[in-house]
Amino acid sequence: MKQPILPQIDRNRAAMDEALYRSINPDMHVRHFCTYGRDASLYYMEGVVSTDFLQRYVLAPLTLLRQETAESSLADAVSNAVYNCDVASARDIPEAVTQVMNGRAVVFIDGMDVALGFDVRMFVRRGISPPLTESVVLGPHQGFNESIRDSITLLRRILPTPELIGEMRVIGERYPVSLCVMYLKDAVDADNLARLKARLDGVRTDHVLSIGALQQLIEDRPFSLIPQCILTERPDRAASMLLEGQIVLVLDGAPQVLVLPGSILHLLHTPDDTSARWQYGTFMRLIRLLGTLCALLLPGLFVALVTFHPEVLPVTLLTAILESQSAVPLSIPAETLLMLVMFNLIGEASTRVPSVVGSTLGTVSGLILGQAAVDAKLVHPLLLIVVAVSSLGSYAVPDYSLGLAVRIGQLLLLAAGCVFGIYGMVLFMAAGTVRLCALTSLGSPFAAPMSPLRTHNPDELARWPIWRQRLRTWLAGTADQQRADGAMRRWDRRNR
Repeated sequence: MKQPILPQIDRNRAAMDEALYRSINPDMHVRHFCTYGRDASLYYMEGVVSTDFLQRYVLAPLTLLRQETAESSLADAVSNAVYNCDVASARDIPEAVTQVMNGRAVVFIDGMDVALGFDVRMFVRRGISPPLTESVVLGPHQGFNESIRDSITLLRRILPTPELIGEMRVIGERYPVSLCVMYLKDAVDADNLARLKARLDGVRTDHVLSIGALQQLIEDRPFSLIPQCILTERPDRAASMLLEGQIVLVLDGAPQVLVLPGSILHLLHTPDDTSARWQYGTFMRLIRLLGTLCALLLPGLFVALVTFHPEVLPVTLLTAILESQSAVPLSIPAETLLMLVMFNLIGEASTRVPSVVGSTLGTVSGLILGQAAVDAKLVHPLLLIVVAVSSLGSYAVPDYSLGLAVRIGQLLLLAAGCVFGIYGMVLFMAAGTVRLCALTSLGSPFAAPMSPLRTHNPDELARWPIWRQRLRTWLAGTADQQRADGAMRRWDRRNR
């Protein structure tokens, strides 16, 4: 049972000292003073409050009040006296402790059966910096940081409208963390919003460490290789998804936000596609799709053709492969697997080392190890080219999680090609496509608008001119999904 706050301040002090473990917690502070002729105590945690604000806007006004108040409510009188800070009341000790841990200064006054928490927070936080994993040539260069208030402000700066709703809540039963559910009221689908809130209410865990952990707790198919949610660290991308009717989850302490529901197209698109002219955006998407297909199919296809279907290859190419293979002690499947593992190891190592030497390590390691493997006759040169092209294709995938899924799928397709040839690869791809079409994200079809077909802007694999994109996506809940009334280029008669 929760311990209520009592009018006797001595009992409240003892309860707070015990709950905050003040005897062994040196950063839990208390200041005793008098206000309105009564004993008072102020509890706060060092490092998360501004001591200057605390002294200037809370302690100074309250200590100057020496006379008894004429107001009927002592809590109202104190709240009116401290008018520079947001104030929240607490009626039990656990609620007061939560406010202290969240950075508020909590005041107890003798004779008052509630505590008042004043917002004087000033957390140590990182400044606004460019995104690390979603860099663009055209577009803003601002990324989210670990402060939930900064992340919400960045979104509200892009969409300055009261229809952008930000519902604050906590997640985690024993050690809660702040979470904000953001959506556009006129665009979001009510069923999707209710479904997401039900999932958040159904999360039972002591603490949510990161936004990626939250994704695993609420996604539709946790055993699926392909992620069904979108993680982004770009405010402009999150704002564009809000405009399309999607929901954004902002977690305190996470430099990314989680967007639901999503689709496979969202994982393949980048902000550059919209910022660039439609011809350039379409070209970049086709190159990106080509890179994804090369990453998935090229190693397995090479092994399947050489091992099971040599008649498909030109005679000169097949002769060159067999001549170089005669001097290599390993089989072609073993060579391919060895090279793929080596390139994945280089990529992971270049990610974990300091950024100053990361790019140099990846380039030099690839060149030196590849050339050394060819000179030592462990692999033949054509296989090195095949693996290098497929590795480049995996780095062209814009979403980090999808890129990892492509690398795992590359190994699975290689295994299918090594055992069953092209027929095994075709069967595996057909099963993967069926599985992709069966996936859902927050109950919405993950492969839409292609499967099943949905009304959509001409912005799928190819990006048509932006003035022809007048509809919200199929994820929006409005009955009238028309975004613009008539042509966007009203000055141009050809586009009316």
